[in-house]
Parts: sequence; C-alpha cells; structure tokens
Amino acid sequence: MRETVEKVLLPKTQQRYIGKYMYIVPFLARLNVVTIPFKVINMLVEDTAVKTPDDLHLTAHYWPTRTTRVETYIETRPRRPVDIHIEWHVHPQRHRCGITSSNWKQRHFYFWAYLMHELAHRHQFSGRSKDTAKIVFPPTETKDAEIRDQQSYLGNYDEIEAYAHDIALEMVVWFPTMQYREAFAQMMTIDHELIGATYPVFAEAFVKVPEHPAMRALQKKIRKWYNIMDTRRDIYQTLQLEPL
Repeated sequence: MRETVEKVLLPKTQQRYIGKYMYIVPFLARLNVVTIPFKVINMLVEDTAVKTPDDLHLTAHYWPTRTTRVETYIETRPRRPVDIHIEWHVHPQRHRCGITSSNWKQRHFYFWAYLMHELAHRHQFSGRSKDTAKIVFPPTETKDAEIRDQQSYLGNYDEIEAYAHDIALEMVVWFPTMQYREAFAQMMTIDHELIGATYPVFAEAFVKVPEHPAMRALQKKIRKWYNIMDTRRDIYQTLQLEPL
C-alpha cells in the first residue's frame, strides 16, 4: 500500500505539486485510484467548520456493516466495495487547499495516522466472531451529556486499542530520540500550532475521573503498542513520517 500511495501522496512536496494551492478534487481522484484496491476511499466533504477557504482537515471512519460502493464521480473501473472512508474537509466555497511544506507534512502524517487507526478497527472486526461481545467500560458522568457520550465512545475497548496505537505512533514519530517515559510526558502537555495530539483529547473526557478503567486500559495499551513500534521503527522510517 505504501508504495502505491506514494505515487500520489508523496512524503514531501515535490515538483508535481509546486504552487501556492492544490485543487482537491483531481488530487483525490488520483489518490483513490491507488487506495480503492485496498478498500480505502478518500472523500471530499464541504464543511462550514473549516474556517478559511485554503485550509483542510481530515477525519476517518470504518464502516464494516455499511460497505458502500465507490461514488460515480470517482473515475475508477471496476467499482469496488470499500470499508475505510478518509474524509478531506474543505471550505464549501473553495475546493482547494494550501500547499506549503508545513501543511503538506501535516496532512501526510495524518493520512497515515488515521488510516492505521481505521486499519486497527478493520482487523479487530475480522479477528472476532460475530457474537463476541465488545468490552465496554461504562461512563461515570451523570450530568454533562456531552462528556457522558465521549466517555461511552472512548470506553469501548476497540477504541481504546486504536487510540493507544495513535498515541504510541505520535510518541515514536514526533520524539524519536526520547525514551518511553520522557516521550509520554511530552504527550501529556504538548501544545503545537500545527498538530493536535491524541492523548489530551482522550484524557479530556476523563479529567474528573483520571483513574477510570478506560484510562488505565489506555495507558497499558500505549506501552504495549510503543514496545512493538520501538522494535520496528524501520516501518515508520519507510513512511518518512517526520519528528516535530
């Protein structure tokens, strides 16, 4: 997958993308040619939450029971089923995004981070029987409905596994010279204008209950994923994901 994706989504901005802006529709069409065979589709989303016409944000979803077919505007034949949807959010008035080296670096990282998060879900789903009950740590929040919903979502063991992978990936990639404890300490307090770290987002839902079982499970899983990645750093070096 990496080799085919890098035909379009290069690790760094290169000659074919020179210019201040890139129009996202033809770019996604080229990207889908190489990702759809892996059941991954990239979709344009018009989003009023995107503040400026030249900005762009990514989200991703895994829909195992909602396997859809490629939309007609994507020029790929034959049409194939997909289960991972990567959404590229743009301002409704402009289907283009900025293309400086810093934001290209940011999108390259998040494409792979989000894809690996959803691949974790794909393999969770394929590795269990249909009647296997998912482990869920119930929420403790009783007053704030939004926090309760977040605790319910993040208390799902499948999400804990995938989010722990994200956090370990950020530690390995962003702080490659640090040991585990030092890198984890960075993740707890990180504040960067170009990136949003995963750990503070997860922990925010449990700020009133830091000893919640979901938080304890997350910390154990982070260490396990980190140990795996620490012995296979060549994989992430091949992806050319860069430190901060």
